[in-house]
Amino acid sequence: MQRCAVLDKIRNNNYLLISFFVFAIGLYGIIQVFFHGQEHSYGVSREVPFGLLLVGYAFFVGISVGLSVIATLSHVFKFEAYHVRSRHIALLSFASLIGAFFLIFWELGGPFDLQILRFVKYYLNFEITSPIWWMSTFYLFETPLLALEVYLLIRGDKKSTFYAGIVGFVLGIVAYSTLSMVFAVNAAKPIWHSSQFTISFLVGALICGGGVAILLMFLRKDNERNREESIYAISKMLFFLLIVSAFIHTWTEIISSYGDGLLAQSLIAVMKSPLAFNHYFFELFIGIVVPFVLLLIGKFRSLSYAAMASLFAIIGVFFSRYDTIIGGQLIKVESTFLPKLELSLYQPTLAEITILISGAGLAMIIYELGHKYLPMHEEK
Repeated sequence: MQRCAVLDKIRNNNYLLISFFVFAIGLYGIIQVFFHGQEHSYGVSREVPFGLLLVGYAFFVGISVGLSVIATLSHVFKFEAYHVRSRHIALLSFASLIGAFFLIFWELGGPFDLQILRFVKYYLNFEITSPIWWMSTFYLFETPLLALEVYLLIRGDKKSTFYAGIVGFVLGIVAYSTLSMVFAVNAAKPIWHSSQFTISFLVGALICGGGVAILLMFLRKDNERNREESIYAISKMLFFLLIVSAFIHTWTEIISSYGDGLLAQSLIAVMKSPLAFNHYFFELFIGIVVPFVLLLIGKFRSLSYAAMASLFAIIGVFFSRYDTIIGGQLIKVESTFLPKLELSLYQPTLAEITILISGAGLAMIIYELGHKYLPMHEEK
């Protein structure tokens, strides 16, 4: 027993060191922004103002929402099969949200760019007709609420946790839906301007939540409570969500292929761009087909197969966010001065890539510190 405790301590320290190393990778990008500025360091332009960091923001917020749903299924709706260390899941949800804010902070140019001040000034004007204003407001409440939920779970206050979980569950779904609405209301971008855009965002978030929960069980094998039931339940949920995601992809492409409308022309143009490989290989094959097959082979009960399926599914969701957010901007708006559709160009820079990795590292550090210093053991 003592030997196991020592091994767990060594393993936890290694995880923490790895987290700091991952975070340190982003120092390259931060230094680039500090000395050369945002315009020189990032690959964004007037035609493509949203780059990899905004994609990362949407991705990590989605992970936070998905994990919050998994935690809520356990300690609010009392589905015992989803009880996968609810304190750890709630902490991971909070850590992912902080990692997302880290990315959007550097997307705005960091502390040395006036965009931060412009954003604060814009928010204080209470532009309630703006989706960005509502998104910011929802996350202004969601962030401390997630921290409160972690605190209440650690205290074991079941009644308060129940109410905090209900509010957090609703607020998280609404906030993430509003984030997708920031893109979807833009009628000048046909790929964004559809009802399935928001649904696709939410389905991807739930896939990430289930996937990260399974990966947590795989990496932290010291949890034995309801383990087999949890693997089976979350694997089946992941399997169902993959079917839903495939359904959305299929009918979006079929319906948009009819006629020669702006959406059909936009999708055809994007499919002739470098994003076509991302879409067919990473989104569909790696993100849907491979996890689908792995879950079937493992019969929803093998942790190893479920972990591999989860990793591939999460990769697929990331590229789905990348392709939709970047792909929606590549189409230049058709007008009198631009009678035919043309493609803009975007390539992530090394600075953007390293800062994105650093955001993941920050989320890992927050979780590992909580795991190390907070009483995260579950009630028996």
